[in-house]
Amino acid sequence: MRSALVRHPVTAAITFLVVATAVFGIVVRVLHGADPASYGPFRIFAASTGAVALLATIAGVVVLVGAAERLMGSWRTALAFVVTTVVGTAAGALTAFVDADGRDLTSLLLGRATAFDPWTAIVGTIVTASAFAGPLWRRRIRVNALAVVAALLLYAGHASDLYAVLAAGVGWVLGELLRRTPKRGGWVRSSHRETRVLLGTVVLVSAIGPVVALVSRARVGLLAPIAAVLGTGPVTPVSGCGTDGASAECLRALLAYRATDPWTLLLAVAPLLVLVVGGLGLFRGSRFAVWLVVAVDLVTAVAAAVTYGVLPARAGGLQGTADEFVTALSVGASIVVPLATAAVLVLRRRSFTVLPSRRRVVAFAVTVVAAAAVVVGTVAAFAASAPQHVEDPLRLAVAALGPLSPLTFWEQLPSLGTALRIVVGLAGPVLWFVVALAAVRPTGAVEPDTDADGSRTDRERARALVTAGGGDTFGWMTTWRGNAYWFAADGRAGVAFRRSGGVAVTVGGPFGYPDARDAAMTDFARYCDDNGWTTVFYGVDARNAELLTTLGWSTLPVAEDADLDPRTWTTTGKRKQDVRTAVNRARREGITATWSSWQDLPPSTARQIEAISEEWVSERELPEMGFTLGGVDEMRDPAVRTLVAQDAAGRVLAVTSWLPSHREGRVVGWTLDVMRRTEAAPNGVMEFLVASAAERMRDDGVERLSLSAAPLAQAGEAAAPNDGVQSLLELVGGVLEPVYGFRSLLRFKQKFGPDLHPLVLAYPDPVALPSIGLAVVRAYLPDLSLRQAVALARGRG
Repeated sequence: MRSALVRHPVTAAITFLVVATAVFGIVVRVLHGADPASYGPFRIFAASTGAVALLATIAGVVVLVGAAERLMGSWRTALAFVVTTVVGTAAGALTAFVDADGRDLTSLLLGRATAFDPWTAIVGTIVTASAFAGPLWRRRIRVNALAVVAALLLYAGHASDLYAVLAAGVGWVLGELLRRTPKRGGWVRSSHRETRVLLGTVVLVSAIGPVVALVSRARVGLLAPIAAVLGTGPVTPVSGCGTDGASAECLRALLAYRATDPWTLLLAVAPLLVLVVGGLGLFRGSRFAVWLVVAVDLVTAVAAAVTYGVLPARAGGLQGTADEFVTALSVGASIVVPLATAAVLVLRRRSFTVLPSRRRVVAFAVTVVAAAAVVVGTVAAFAASAPQHVEDPLRLAVAALGPLSPLTFWEQLPSLGTALRIVVGLAGPVLWFVVALAAVRPTGAVEPDTDADGSRTDRERARALVTAGGGDTFGWMTTWRGNAYWFAADGRAGVAFRRSGGVAVTVGGPFGYPDARDAAMTDFARYCDDNGWTTVFYGVDARNAELLTTLGWSTLPVAEDADLDPRTWTTTGKRKQDVRTAVNRARREGITATWSSWQDLPPSTARQIEAISEEWVSERELPEMGFTLGGVDEMRDPAVRTLVAQDAAGRVLAVTSWLPSHREGRVVGWTLDVMRRTEAAPNGVMEFLVASAAERMRDDGVERLSLSAAPLAQAGEAAAPNDGVQSLLELVGGVLEPVYGFRSLLRFKQKFGPDLHPLVLAYPDPVALPSIGLAVVRAYLPDLSLRQAVALARGRG
């Protein structure tokens, strides 16, 4: 406890003040009946709305302010706590000038200036501290904080919510001013994994917002109309809402409506549960979840438009009201915000690569259609047997949508029988609950689809073949997701490939038993020809290239494979002087190298590796590359090993990953894949990691250590381009060099004195060279947009 107090004095002081102020408030209220919120600046520490609020505030101070103090130190934390509160509250209080309405401006201004709560300061402090975090946590802190406070402001609209938003904005600016490290302007790229986390968070917050607004005592937020639409179903009478349009009285009644019973919350939660399922699916990268959330957002926007008379035929009901501008802004936001969320998801859909199996999509469609038929049939049956005549069955069917039904049917419902009104009221929530439950499997919200692309069986078969018989430099990469597979008739060899249009680009040569690979090459080429595809063997070694050359194929170099025998590894000799210096320096500074699978890493180490990888991605101007280049997802394979460099305090400085090479069912070598390091890592840390790997493999008796092949990079001078595909690959390699450093990576590998083996691209038909070049580029950059492709070409122009 003493150690924690010494390390986090500001957090400890604020926690003490929160507890002391709460006790003081209880005493004042019991003895004098006064409201402790009136005691001036101490209101910043007063969580006086109940025991739950007090406990939540204490937890917020300990966790969030404590994290901020660890990130930026004590004096910056104290400064941020005060400045963000004062500036954010002062700016928020100035809204009194806009909303005076004849009231005494001085008292209104002072009243608003003391309407904050401790969370204003907490939010401002943690957002300030985000500037001192790495790209991963900087983005997560800011997105999560802004999403939560913005949702509270837009749905509930309390003065304290406005101050929290402003404090977050002040904290953002203050953090950038306090951080003295170099700052990068413009758009910072996110990895696909991080994009999924951020958008999933936004969707989950948007699902919770309407519920928060419905239970709020005062609801004046711009998006409060959405909450009202969701929470007041067809059986809920609302004053002023009728078939002639949404009047000002109707809007005020909706905004003043508060959920006081489980029935109303049931109406609101039903459609929002679909968003929760969709948000969880977004975390897992589900493309189905993208379209599910887009559909719900579109329905919400249309429902708000119809309900509030935005359609031309009903827009006149809102004209001439006292708050016409505010009304229009509120209704407009209720429509634009869901549409904007849907648009962002559509634009970023390429980050969601997990496609559901056809079986799960069909099951979802059948379930929803059957449920809709049952709901409509039930409503129709009750309507036909009702004592009162239903004049407009079509509007009754629309009203069965429940919480998203337009207002045009509400005034007729009181005249219907009790049983029919109950059925109509239950129809919508039941249908939405069915949609939510049916969407759980195709979105992978609870149980991810392990065979989303229909290739799990083939991938497991390929994995077994690679383990039993082995492969070439790219052997283990053939087991990665995204590959298609072909297997020989006898099942003893196979080929992994990726098809772009009419070109099939292999991931190296055949894998499997050595005596079956040569025949597999010619059989696979014949298979592609039968399907009308052009075969391209990418990254094959000299022996395979010679075989294809005898068959009349053409080849051109694309990479250099660097390997060595770790059993004879040593750091002696002038050539390895840099490696020797790096190893000695790392050992003097107490840096250690830990060899482990991802599953055996401590959670804190794994999180640091994810943050390092995200920082690496954010520094690139082009999308993440794939094909023969792995990332964090590939590191999670239980067969893959990570080698992590950590300092004496346990901070991760750099990480490498190693892919296994097999022969006759046992590991005989390891191939380097991922290389990541922090900006704070000392020079030579990567040399230290590779040397440590070589030492471990020497002790384990491993036969081969491969430093892998740097794609589109060669050790010597490249031959003069003699055809279109070589020209294109030279162009791509030259443009990607400043971004990914393939050629500098090859020079790094030469420090270890490896043997270099050329890898070539083999193709059968020179006529197909343009499409071959584009297929190789598309394999490495599947998310390359047209704009980025043009920029890439101009980079060499």
